[in-house]
Amino acid sequence: MTGEARDRIVAEARRLFYQFGFRRIAMDEITANLRMSKKTLYALFPSKKELIQAVVESILEPNLARVSALARNEKSVAGFFSGSIAVFHGLSRSISEPMMADMRTMPDVWSKVEARRREALMGLRQVLERGKRSGEIRPDLHVDLFLRIYLLMINAVGNPAVILELNMKPSELAGQLGGLFLKGILNDKRRTGGAS
Repeated sequence: MTGEARDRIVAEARRLFYQFGFRRIAMDEITANLRMSKKTLYALFPSKKELIQAVVESILEPNLARVSALARNEKSVAGFFSGSIAVFHGLSRSISEPMMADMRTMPDVWSKVEARRREALMGLRQVLERGKRSGEIRPDLHVDLFLRIYLLMINAVGNPAVILELNMKPSELAGQLGGLFLKGILNDKRRTGGAS
């Protein structure tokens, strides 16, 4: 029953947070909508912060699992980037503008997002190494340097304040950044559309 109650709470909180953002929803509203006692809610989530983190994790986890699967299974670098962009497009539909705006003032929540993003990028290392071996990627690419630059770039522009300022969806940002970097690491034949 505890797992079921937890899942119901996270699902309802996610629905409400999507519509109104994190700050405008009180724990009382969640319990009222679920016809659940506050005691049950607070036994599972002692604070709103813990509930918010559980909701964010419920959004991130399945998407990061898809990116990890792509890193393991996708044979081409371009295929990995295309698949990852599709995943981030789906992810961006799970995060509303009110949620994104609230994340700007919630460094604990955003640091969790960044940590999970770093984990996902470690799968990119495998893809890049395979791409170098297959000749799809320039042989002179320094993978560790590329990963550091890519992560710095994503952290610099892939945060709530910049995304809102640019008036972009996270998926649009991912597509732009992925395209910029992909064109720079492919070998000359791949970049111009030729075979490797």
